[in-house]
Amino acid sequence: MAILAGFYPVMLSLNQKKCVVVGGGTVAARKVRGLLEGGADSVVVVSPQSCGELERLASEGSIRLVRREYKEEDAEGAFLLVAAADDPAVNRMAVRTAEKAGALVNAADAFESGGFVTPAVVRRGDLVIAVTTAGASPALAGLIAGELGERYGEDYARRLDKLRSLRDRLAAETADGTLKRVVLRMAAAEMLHDRRGETQAGTADRRNEPIEQWMLRLLAAAGGGQL
Repeated sequence: MAILAGFYPVMLSLNQKKCVVVGGGTVAARKVRGLLEGGADSVVVVSPQSCGELERLASEGSIRLVRREYKEEDAEGAFLLVAAADDPAVNRMAVRTAEKAGALVNAADAFESGGFVTPAVVRRGDLVIAVTTAGASPALAGLIAGELGERYGEDYARRLDKLRSLRDRLAAETADGTLKRVVLRMAAAEMLHDRRGETQAGTADRRNEPIEQWMLRLLAAAGGGQL
C-alpha cells in the first residue's frame, strides 16, 4: 500500500473558487457539506443520480447539480475537485483529469491517489479544529474530533467574536506591539481558563464584560496603564 510522506496543514479560502464534486451518493453529500461549511460558494456536483440531500441543496441554490456522467471538461477552471463517485473507475478518471487541469484533488475512495485529504473538523465560529490520521483510521479521527467538540463547545463562537473585537480595538488604540501581544495572550488565557472552571470567583461574570472595560483591565494588569 502506498503511504504518503506527510501532510502540510493549511486552511484554504474557497470563496469565489470553483469546487467540483464527482458523485451523487452519501459520501459526495458529506464532501459537499464540508465544502459549504468551509465557505465554498461555487460548488458543482456532477453525477447522473443524486441523493435527497444534494437535490435539496440544488433546489435551494447552494450548489449546481449537473445530472450526467463526469467529463474531462468538468475539471476546467476548477480550484479543487473531490472524486466521490461509487465507481472507482470514474474516480480514477476524475483524479487524472483534475490533476491535468491543475486542480487540488481529493479521492474519497483512495486518499493516496489525490493531493490532499479531508480531516474530521470541529467548527465553532472562527475556531476550526481539524484532525487527521493520514488515512490510517478515519474512525479514530472522528472520535477525537467528537471529544474536542465536547471540550470546545458552541460558546466558543461568541468567545472568538469577543477576542476579535478586542484585537481590533487594541490595534486601533495602541502602537505598542509587545503590549498588544501580552494583553491578547492574557485575554485568550481568560477565555480558556473560564472553560475549564479554573478561574477565580467572579470571573464567570466577566463573560459579558464590555470590551472597553475588559481592555482597560487587561492593560492595567499588563502594566500598560490607561490609553
